[in-house]
Amino acid sequence: MPNARDLELNEAGWWSHWTDVRWVGANAYILLSSSFEEYFFNRAGFVDCRGSREAIPKIEADFEAAGQPPCFSVKEKCKEAANALVSRGYTAFDGMAVMQLGRPRFRTAAGLTVLSGQDISAADWAAAYSLSFYDDFRTRDSVSLIAERLRKEPSVTLVAGMKEGKVAGILAAFRTRGLLGVYCIGTLNKYRMMGVAGSLIHEAKKMASAEGRELILQTIVSDEVEDYYLRGGFRRLYLKQLMRRESSALSLQGKRRV
Repeated sequence: MPNARDLELNEAGWWSHWTDVRWVGANAYILLSSSFEEYFFNRAGFVDCRGSREAIPKIEADFEAAGQPPCFSVKEKCKEAANALVSRGYTAFDGMAVMQLGRPRFRTAAGLTVLSGQDISAADWAAAYSLSFYDDFRTRDSVSLIAERLRKEPSVTLVAGMKEGKVAGILAAFRTRGLLGVYCIGTLNKYRMMGVAGSLIHEAKKMASAEGRELILQTIVSDEVEDYYLRGGFRRLYLKQLMRRESSALSLQGKRRV
């Protein structure tokens, strides 16, 4: 199993390209976004359990200063942090499964051309992201600016599957020490259930193997796609609880769609 700290740093590193990241000590981080309302882009996490309990009041103060309801992701083994949050009125409302790919068994799409890197325009990738996750173009402009920056990042490879001359699905691969994390796996509605996401994951696995990296991802439990990943060759490494206060008005828009 990859080191849990390395897994968490991969996630924090990826979303740092999408949000403002504030570190509380060496082990706790806060994601805050002015472009995206969903809790997924506005939450705190811990790369290590050490000191997590002590960091909670500071994290809450930063959320309050930003006008955002506090939201935490806490690994199962971080019992002290979870208990401290419960004592402060938090409950678990969802989970995030951290997964690793072994031998891929995903169905692939016939007639799909996979493009990566500079062969993909930031605008096309962003449009496919917005349609895959929101069924409209509400996030296209914001994501296009992010994708343009990501195309210049050596640690990132944007991937798209083309069918009938149009982008059918996307993912992004992000490199940190020993790991290739895959994120933003989405398929446009008319191309779902055809093997598009499977084709893109196969491509990412080839990339990871060629570079000597383990391929990982994190998926929200309520998105109900973990079984899809399990059937395709992933295994769950551990679960993180997503915790909030009952009165929090967190935005839940933007489901992951494969």
